[in-house]
Amino acid sequence: MPPVSPTTADPPAPHRIANPRPPAGAQDRGGPPGASARSGEPGGWIPRGEAAGGHGSANGPAPAAIPPHTEAVVVPRLIVVSSTNGRRDAESLARSAGLPHLLAQTETARTPSARTYQLWGSVLARTGRPDAGLLTAAGYRPGLLDVFDYLMASAPTVGEGLARLGAHIHLISSNSLLITEEAGDEVTISYDVRHGDEELRWVVAEFSLAVLTAMIRHATADALSPVRVEFTHRAAHRQGAYREAFGAARLEFGAGHDAITLHRRDLERPLATADPALAAIMLRAAAAMPPPRAPQPVPVPGLREVIADQLPYGRPSLADAARQLAISARTLQRRLGDSGTTWRAELDTVRREQSDGLRHGSTGSAQRAARLGFAEPRSLRRAMNRWDADARGADRRSAPSAPSSAPSPGSPSVPPPTSQCTDETTGTAGAARSRTEQEAGTA
Repeated sequence: MPPVSPTTADPPAPHRIANPRPPAGAQDRGGPPGASARSGEPGGWIPRGEAAGGHGSANGPAPAAIPPHTEAVVVPRLIVVSSTNGRRDAESLARSAGLPHLLAQTETARTPSARTYQLWGSVLARTGRPDAGLLTAAGYRPGLLDVFDYLMASAPTVGEGLARLGAHIHLISSNSLLITEEAGDEVTISYDVRHGDEELRWVVAEFSLAVLTAMIRHATADALSPVRVEFTHRAAHRQGAYREAFGAARLEFGAGHDAITLHRRDLERPLATADPALAAIMLRAAAAMPPPRAPQPVPVPGLREVIADQLPYGRPSLADAARQLAISARTLQRRLGDSGTTWRAELDTVRREQSDGLRHGSTGSAQRAARLGFAEPRSLRRAMNRWDADARGADRRSAPSAPSSAPSPGSPSVPPPTSQCTDETTGTAGAARSRTEQEAGTA
């Protein structure tokens, strides 16, 4: 299989905020656990076993959906590494945004979008640079965004690559949207978020569109410039960083959306990095990480975020959560009851969402259990078995029912088997099934 990166020379070193040196281990991104590195590619990897049919098995649990309003850890990591100089500085910046384990997490981990916005606030405060988003985007290198990068790079044309990015944007941010609109000879790709901080929207938009432009340039092995770049915020006093990011594109500020516009003919450009075999692998890998489930009503705003923050430090407590929400424990319990839920149910929901990013991780069972606030791996295994059983039950309930075979008049009525939960140690489900069969035989 040919390498993903083009045969042309690497681009010059980017203009970064502080000439950062990536922290130790940050450049060796190596991909998800079970991945084998490809020599000569920046951050390149091929998941093992993909050629044999992708993740999981036909009889295994369904792929776990990505949690809503989260980013893949590679996004805040790129921001941190490109905005700092050295590991100590990078760790300090990550801690300031409530992401103390950011540099050590695997690429399958997810972080709350709220933490990414908090991270941008810290970057702006530390650098004092209004163009921090653009300068941080200059630290992007192909492969740093994991599967998302290779979905674009392996596509046959610019248009197909952009279509794949739009369909799988949740891989790097389930809080983001890429929307493509065609008008005449132009195609506009706009960036938006589902939930965000309006005061920091501008820096996120500049960073995202600059990285998207860099991805297109890499895949085409050409310094392609958009026809037009639009931002909803006001123009900056200095525009040098905009020229570096977007080339000769016409800049428009105070627009109705944040977007880049290409010539329609640009969509037909073949990609220098096109690789059909790799594309098939990446599309299977992407299919194993479906978009978020439909959001459920949140009983107490902010509670699940607080629980998620507490998990790595041990079993979360209702009292600590109430303190962080600035309410009493009794008030928190009452609000949960009024919403038809409990503290235990909310804790279980957060653990289940957080576990989605750890299922294919390289960490041991004890570490995974600790990250989810379980005292021992056995407790985590029981919980994951229960979650998988719940997911299979939900799939069966949502599947179309088979044609009913109603008994003819006068035929004996056989009661349906009762639903039981399997107990690995006592085998009570098997005993229950035997009793049900005996009852059915005597009916």
